[in-house]
Amino acid sequence: MEQENKVNYAGAIYGTVISMTVIATSSKDASLDPMEIAGWAATTAIVFWLAHVYADIVAAGYSTVREALGHARAAFRAEWPIVQGAMIPVVAMLAAPLGLVSDEDVSFFAVCTGIVVLFATGLLVGSRDGRSWARRLLVGAINALFGVVILALKIFVH
Repeated sequence: MEQENKVNYAGAIYGTVISMTVIATSSKDASLDPMEIAGWAATTAIVFWLAHVYADIVAAGYSTVREALGHARAAFRAEWPIVQGAMIPVVAMLAAPLGLVSDEDVSFFAVCTGIVVLFATGLLVGSRDGRSWARRLLVGAINALFGVVILALKIFVH
């Protein structure tokens, strides 16, 4: 678990990838509208967040309920970036109901939004660590590559 005063970039990256994957796969089901897909992606992120919190508590092996509850509060906060990262592609799915993007194109829009977020997160991590611009761009590109793979799977897997 990350220290409370540090941003959990790993959780944010993980959450973004989770929601992008749910959006990409759910969008293959023609019976689901963009709001339903957004709901499934958000729900999945929350389940993964709770699973991370639970696993952290169990792995810590506390002997009393009071100790476990104290740890749980810290774990809920520390793992929250999983949900935060997931919400960016989820919110992008709302572009269709708002009339900004067609229902047919909104899942591509949301996945591409996720790719941009992954790239930007790589830049932020590199900046935080005082890395050169070349290194920041490399980390951003590798982060974005996960999203590009999801996009490719969305396009080529039927």
